[in-house]
Amino acid sequence: MKNLITFGISILLILSLICGCFEKDKEEIKEKNWDFKLTPAESKLKFEEFKNNLEGDGYYVGGLRYTGEQAVAVSDAKSTGVKESERYSETNVQVKDVDEADILKTNGKIIVFSHRKSYLINPLPPEEAGVINNISQSGNLYLINNTLIIIGRHKIISYDVSNPKYPKIIWQMNLNGSYIDSRLYNNTIYLVVRKNSVECPIIWNGYRIGYDKYYIPIPPPIYIRNFDITYIIGKINIEDGKVESSIAITSSYRTTLYMSKNNLYFAYHLKTNEEKLMLEFLKENAGKYFPEDVVDKIKRVIENKDFGERAKFIEITETINKYLNSLPSEDRHNLMKNLQNDFENYLEEHWEEYELTGIVKVNLDNFEVKSGKVSGHLLNNFAMDEYKGYLRVATTIGDWRFKDRMTNNIFVLDENLNVVGKLTGLEKGERIYAVRFMGDKAYVVTYKETDPLLVIDLRYPKDPKVLGKLKIPGYSTYLHPIGNNLFIGIGRDDDGKLKISLFDISDLENPKEIDKYKLDEYWSPTLRDYHAFLWDEKYKIFFFPVNKHAYIFKVENNEIMMVKDDVHKTIVLRSLFINNYLYTFSPLEMHILDENTWKLIKNIEFDSIYFRK
Repeated sequence: MKNLITFGISILLILSLICGCFEKDKEEIKEKNWDFKLTPAESKLKFEEFKNNLEGDGYYVGGLRYTGEQAVAVSDAKSTGVKESERYSETNVQVKDVDEADILKTNGKIIVFSHRKSYLINPLPPEEAGVINNISQSGNLYLINNTLIIIGRHKIISYDVSNPKYPKIIWQMNLNGSYIDSRLYNNTIYLVVRKNSVECPIIWNGYRIGYDKYYIPIPPPIYIRNFDITYIIGKINIEDGKVESSIAITSSYRTTLYMSKNNLYFAYHLKTNEEKLMLEFLKENAGKYFPEDVVDKIKRVIENKDFGERAKFIEITETINKYLNSLPSEDRHNLMKNLQNDFENYLEEHWEEYELTGIVKVNLDNFEVKSGKVSGHLLNNFAMDEYKGYLRVATTIGDWRFKDRMTNNIFVLDENLNVVGKLTGLEKGERIYAVRFMGDKAYVVTYKETDPLLVIDLRYPKDPKVLGKLKIPGYSTYLHPIGNNLFIGIGRDDDGKLKISLFDISDLENPKEIDKYKLDEYWSPTLRDYHAFLWDEKYKIFFFPVNKHAYIFKVENNEIMMVKDDVHKTIVLRSLFINNYLYTFSPLEMHILDENTWKLIKNIEFDSIYFRK
């Protein structure tokens, strides 16, 4: 009997795992059930109605890794003066001139490195370099001329570091929530803060977010309304810390931020309510599989307004189990076969409709809000790109349950976030591991058994096409253009070990891997955090941190060659260059290397007691 019950329940597992839906006219589904938009709450009544219809399944995800309390402590240093530099690196970012917060910054005169503390370092001349000061507040950093901004998990503090020996607080802000992400453009910080509640109105640092500025999503009815988190998007003046504009959006935990020089895009994943889909499917199709008395009971339960969706699901499960237990084994197996085949066919026909990403577009000048949607989910912020008024988006549809069915897509949206062009069904059975949009081209890496590098032509937004494809072992998770039609790919080979690929895309129809470099290592921060990657155009070298090693590679004559293995005491995190010197950082120390000879000029230790044994 136990086996029969388990077998019966498996019908419902099939229905939920395959994401079945009900058979209706295709046009009706598209027009009535698959729309998504974001709208202002407008009134307390509308806002309360929205809250009352929310469903569970929220998640809490920890915020910033680097936190600390604010205080200033002066340390000894050989020199407190600062020297001018001829050139210096900036943080590796997605959009040129749109800065991103990171744990390492320089303005060419000082370096600030944040780990447990924020160290203010005099870098020049390298022989006299040393820690001038440290600030106990730590976090993600911006350094604009002589203004240092430290973003902790719950607080922002701005310092005047014109005299780094005596930094002065200019302003500070309590986030009244958890820091999620930010961008800096035109001396303005665009900040995203999360509050683990849904409430309105909100008074956020003196700025009132009323019902007209609190936006609520209206998803298709088949998606879970698990919007139990509020995201505040604020525009902050870096000179005085005042909030110039702000809106709030309610969403779930899975979000992605991308910002161009014109707009901020905030995307979040919409999860299917599979139990509700199953109930709707049975309401429309139960007659195909069950006798009249079972069909009548299923419909009565579904139409009973006194039952919630979960209660209906449980009651119908028991009804179907009872029926299955009455069947001979052969009939049970045949019924299961028919159900499974029907759902697989339906899923194939409506694959793009089962997983959505809602996209919010916020104009940087007036904070006007528009919304749209695409099928599938995003890998990261590199999956979005704005170009000549169009937003291009790369997505994957499906998860671990649909390994053989997963597909990948490119969508092109107009200024109102309407889809005007798309390229779907790419590399079935694989998922996206890396994306890079460059002008009117997109470079997409997918993976299952081999690593296809796809070159997508986006010259005509309404008609994107695949230009070329390269299949090689392993995969890349980050692509970095280095000029001369060359890309560096950071990823793993089939055996899981780290691999660096050099791609030649001069022939867009026939991209090539012209060189590769494998390491006997399995992890690098660069796999997940592109801020850890550094390219120095002058010397044609790139920095690649792996455990305690700061590997330095040179690209010359279409070859990748290691020129330095700079070994630290602890895990290497970042690097930057000033003039002709490379500075590598780990929690315990900073190394200064001469880029002409690769000799170690100086080793500076930090007082990071946390990492000492």
